[in-house]
Amino acid sequence: MKPLAGIALAGIAALAVLGLWDSQSKIGATAQQEVEILDPARVRLIRTPGGFLQVSEMGKVEEFGWQTSWACPVVDCSKLRTISRIRVKAHYVYRIPLAAQWRLEPEGSQLVLRVPALQLQSPVGFDTTSIEIVTTEKSVLSPAAGPNRDKALRHLGPELAQRGASPAYLDAQQRAAEQTVREFAQKWLLEQGGKAERPIKVVFDAPAPL
Repeated sequence: MKPLAGIALAGIAALAVLGLWDSQSKIGATAQQEVEILDPARVRLIRTPGGFLQVSEMGKVEEFGWQTSWACPVVDCSKLRTISRIRVKAHYVYRIPLAAQWRLEPEGSQLVLRVPALQLQSPVGFDTTSIEIVTTEKSVLSPAAGPNRDKALRHLGPELAQRGASPAYLDAQQRAAEQTVREFAQKWLLEQGGKAERPIKVVFDAPAPL
């Protein structure tokens, strides 16, 4: 009986060891995951100082009008109106946010740099000494000139911001902005011990819908 008992105990011990090994092998199992390795010969990273980069600016004389009229439910009051016309020189400044790193990727014979969309710096500046306001009352019964002029001036800031962020104004800044970003990237590459062996093509993200 003793030999049989010894064999049984040895078998139980062996199974226990195998079970312990199996449980430990499951606990210590490794997870497999592909890691992207940036090939220095293909991708260049540029560290930036952060903040914003001013890329272009534009001065433009703007004109717009503000009209006030009576609301008459029965008769036609369309001729009883007051109009203020404003003429001012606006100064538009465009910029882009700087990410911690910019990534230059090869594409054919060029290095492509993708950056955020142009942003209009707000509020839009304007030359207060150049403001011209002309208020016209079409009739002695027209709304008062003073309140109409005040509303026109209060609307000046939002009107300039809307024009500055319009697709036509953004498109007009594209070439100058691309050149500024290109020069900035080349400068920072040199300061970090590298240089662009190929021309840099700047691509802006699409602007957010208005």
